[in-house]
Amino acid sequence: MSYYEFQTAKRYVQYPGALREFARYACPIGKRLLIITASNTVKARLENDIRESFIQPCASSFNKSLIDESPKYAAYVSQGCRFDAMKGGMEYSFIDVRNKVLNAQNAQTLAAYVKARQFDVVVGTGGGKGLDFARAVTHFTPVKVILVPTTAATNASISQCSVIYIDDGSKIREYWQMDTAPELVLADTEILLDTAPSILASGMGDIISTYYEALCSVALTHSKEKNSLLSVEGIRLAIDIVMRCGTDALSAVKTHKSNPAFECVLSLILHNCGPFRAICGLGFAHVLDEIMLSFPAAHKVPHGLRVGFATIPMLLYQGASPAVINRYLAFCRQTGIPSSLAEIGLEHISWDEWLQAAEKTVAEGGGMTSLPYPLSVQNIIHSLKRANAYIESQVCQSPCQPDKPDDPDR
Repeated sequence: MSYYEFQTAKRYVQYPGALREFARYACPIGKRLLIITASNTVKARLENDIRESFIQPCASSFNKSLIDESPKYAAYVSQGCRFDAMKGGMEYSFIDVRNKVLNAQNAQTLAAYVKARQFDVVVGTGGGKGLDFARAVTHFTPVKVILVPTTAATNASISQCSVIYIDDGSKIREYWQMDTAPELVLADTEILLDTAPSILASGMGDIISTYYEALCSVALTHSKEKNSLLSVEGIRLAIDIVMRCGTDALSAVKTHKSNPAFECVLSLILHNCGPFRAICGLGFAHVLDEIMLSFPAAHKVPHGLRVGFATIPMLLYQGASPAVINRYLAFCRQTGIPSSLAEIGLEHISWDEWLQAAEKTVAEGGGMTSLPYPLSVQNIIHSLKRANAYIESQVCQSPCQPDKPDDPDR
């Protein structure tokens, strides 16, 4: 007997200029929208595109180039008048949370605001915080959720969890799970392409770490469930695609010119959640990341880059082969994902300090409580030591071999 649950947003849309058509995607979902912003960088552009999507007729917002290239997209053009009529009675407001910590009190206060003003849809925008705030509102009141990622630095848009911090924002307190999936994830590649290469590298670090966490869960729990086969093979293929396309995707960001590799990697980061959600939640790498946050230097490194590094000790803990670990190390070095403690600024932390930080972090709860396999503080620190020694002694001389499927079970 097996248990199988495939989680995904109800709709995922990705193409250049998608945000200029925001209203037509939102109108079937609800009529009163609260739009949460949390980013200085694209706030003005995002708000302007959303406003224009309500003001302008759909006919003027359609992507003309895409009409010629995609019959599926072109089919919506004939429905422009219907969408115009549907969005006519909609109302929306913006609220900014850049300076707010996502703690339980702030989430509850925002939920009370949503309920008092009878919003039926909450739209989370940005790279992480705005999306988490939108999901956290559902912890207190049942509203529909739309997510609009404006960076691909993490896989936050694929998650149904909100990361809840302690009051000062320095530590993760707990994770809140949505009862239902988001209604829509809307990804505008024009906005997502206009970012730093390190941001995309962080996103690749986050998603590939999550994929490996899923495979580690299968290996360490000795899962033999028949229904997990599709998930496991899907995750292995996804890892291979990220490794195969990663450097070309980074080239697209550097030149600000989209290419198939960028679009492929972007969709994996922002939405390919179903396969790994079917077999795991949080894993070793994210637990180690929580411990890293005990040290101020780690806060200067994006989350995706930290968990990208934390994947190395996780693979060692799981017992992955040197071939698998070396291939991953080569990928890290090609894409800018840290492959040493020095690259995160933590090379001077003593092992006693690591142990104390781990014990304190685990005592406070967090991801350790949801792991599907046994993991102790000693396991974590021992694996981190092994990774440090392995990286210092091992020179990965062979390039990535993306044509070979990655299998941490070997």
